[in-house]
Amino acid sequence: MPAGSGTAPFPAGLSEQSQVADAPAPTRDDGGGRSMRPRPDRKGRAMSAAGSTTDGTSSTDTARNETSGDETASHGIVVGYDGSPGARLALEWAIETAKRDERPLTLLHCVGLTMTPTFRAYDPGVQARPYDVMAQGVLTEAVEIATKTLRPEDVHSLSVIGSAAAELVGVSDRADVVVTGSRGHGAISAGLLGSTSYAVTAHAHCPAVVVRGDAVVHAGPSHPVVAAFDDSKNAQQALETAVQVAAAAQAPLHVIAVDNVGGLEVWPENDTMIGREEMMESMHRHVGQVLQDVTEDARQAHPSLEIRTSVLGGSPGQAIAAYAVDVRAGLVVMGSRGHGGFTGMLLGSVSHRVVHDVPCPVMVIH
Repeated sequence: MPAGSGTAPFPAGLSEQSQVADAPAPTRDDGGGRSMRPRPDRKGRAMSAAGSTTDGTSSTDTARNETSGDETASHGIVVGYDGSPGARLALEWAIETAKRDERPLTLLHCVGLTMTPTFRAYDPGVQARPYDVMAQGVLTEAVEIATKTLRPEDVHSLSVIGSAAAELVGVSDRADVVVTGSRGHGAISAGLLGSTSYAVTAHAHCPAVVVRGDAVVHAGPSHPVVAAFDDSKNAQQALETAVQVAAAAQAPLHVIAVDNVGGLEVWPENDTMIGREEMMESMHRHVGQVLQDVTEDARQAHPSLEIRTSVLGGSPGQAIAAYAVDVRAGLVVMGSRGHGGFTGMLLGSVSHRVVHDVPCPVMVIH
């Protein structure tokens, strides 16, 4: 994650044209002389957000001011926040990361229309005020937490009506990283990855972090950054990001690969045991040499960075997760898809398994 600096105003991507009106629009005729409520133009209506300013301006004024900036400006670190325990952990991780990397922090709260009963044609503007009050309460809490560590001018907040996953993915194209908790208020089973986290991790246009566990773990001297590598394009990008994160956090960097050649049972019965073992040992050495080669640039660019390489065996997802637990990793960085088991879906089976199993934050690179 490249280092950044400065405060960026929240761009206008979700502002004026998506702002919910304060009052319902005029009624329209259905062609038979009956009046009908107007349809909303589109989903994802932005509402006034709990402002991070202290100058007495209203939350609506604050939100409009924050969304009236340069449309090409970065959102910085975007964190989805709904007040749930998982979201609070994600917020804590995002705050510390924003402080370390000197990035702005954007708090995004979403209100799904599915939570409100509707009857025939429905105008979300009717519920704009109740939604606004609810959003202010949730975001005011988040802003107060964030501004204990960050400067108020570096904290921006926005609430929208729409799918949390869709809105987070939408803002990710101008974010440095998007952060979610493992589960939010919509969770059914605490043991599974929430639908929002899964969708954002699979579809985000920037690095996506899922914060898991009972407490937040940060990369640092006693919590290494673990980079999973398989020589795919996503893995190359993940390694570059992991190097930058480890250097910024002064954390050791562990680069690992899984020598997933299968067990001895996959070899023909007529092969000798020695021949099979020699072949597997040769492949193991080859993978180890690849790791040494790909980390050489990082060693030269960061001479003081402690770098360790390891070749693991077994199922890739299980092996990576087990390694992260054993070394008490502070962050796992991996590509969304790679060779072999990584292919087939937007979020590969290996990365999905790792996000499920490790107790530390996982960053997925697309």
